[in-house]
Amino acid sequence: MRTCFLLLLPFFFCAESKAQRGDELLVYAVKGEVTAFYKQQETRVKIGKVLKQGTTIKTGKDASLTMLCTKGKALSLQKEGSFPLSRWRDSCTTSDGSITANYFKYIWQQMYAYSPEKKEEMRRRNNMAVSRGENPATGKKQKFTKLEFKKSLDTLQYDGEPFILSWTGNGYRGMYYFTLYDALGKDTLYADSSRLSYIDTKKFATLLEPGKSYRWSVKAAAVPVSKKRVLNFVLPEEKQQIMDQLLKPFAIDEDSATTSFRIAYSLELSHYLSAAYQWYQQAAIQDPESLIYRDQLTRFRNDYWIR
Repeated sequence: MRTCFLLLLPFFFCAESKAQRGDELLVYAVKGEVTAFYKQQETRVKIGKVLKQGTTIKTGKDASLTMLCTKGKALSLQKEGSFPLSRWRDSCTTSDGSITANYFKYIWQQMYAYSPEKKEEMRRRNNMAVSRGENPATGKKQKFTKLEFKKSLDTLQYDGEPFILSWTGNGYRGMYYFTLYDALGKDTLYADSSRLSYIDTKKFATLLEPGKSYRWSVKAAAVPVSKKRVLNFVLPEEKQQIMDQLLKPFAIDEDSATTSFRIAYSLELSHYLSAAYQWYQQAAIQDPESLIYRDQLTRFRNDYWIR
C-alpha cells in the first residue's frame, strides 16, 4: 500500500546514464553494520554507494539495507548474513510507472551523480561547468533582457515562516521595484525598491492574513514588468495535514537523513519552500558525511538567494 504523501510528487522521468548497468544497485538507506566485499576489498556501505555485480553484502545483527534499481524499484535486506548481489539479479524487472518508481529514478540519478563511477564518466567526457549567467556557447555574460524566476515561486505556499522572494537579472545593476497586491492583483498593498534581487517576506508579513492569497511582481528598468506571481498564506491546518502525510512511516526502511531529505524534496515540489529549507538543513546535519545532502542544501540556497 502506498503512502499518501507520494501524491504530492509529480510525474517525471530521468534518462539513464550510459555508464549505468541494469544490474547495478544503489544504496538508498542503511542501518547498522553493513559492508560490501568486491574484488578482494571490503568497504563500509554508505548511502549513494553503487553496488556492482560480483559484490557480496555482509550485514550484522539488526542491520538493514535498502537498495534502488535504476528503474526505480526499491529492494530491502533485513537479515543478518552474507548475500551475493546476484541474489537480486532478476528482481529489478518491473513495468511500474508509478509516482513512487519515478521518484526513486530521480533519487538514483541524484545519488549516482556523486559516485566515483559518475565522476569517471565526467572526466572521460571532459564536462565543464558553466557559471550562472553565462552563455554556454561563448562563456560570455548574457545580455539583460528579462527577469528570471524559479518556477516554484510562481505559487508560493507561505506558512508564516520568513522566506525570500528572489529573481535574477543577469548583468543588471539598476534598481528593482517590488509590488505586493491583493488576491486579484489590482490594489497595491506594499511597494519597495532595492538593488538586491530579492526581498524578505518579513518586510510585509504584518499585512498578510492566513487563508488569503496575494500577488506580487517585480519591475526593472528597460524590461517589461514581471507577471504577477501568487503567494498563498496557508492555514495552519493545511500545512499540518501535509506534514502528517509526510511523517507517516514509509513503505521501505529509511534512516533519519534519508527521511528528512525525502520530506524536504516533497515540500519543495509542493512549494512549501520555508519548510523545505528546514528539512534540507536537517538532512545535512543528520548525515554530514553525505555529499548529496550538503550539496542539495547549497543548491537550494543558491536557487532562492538565501545567504
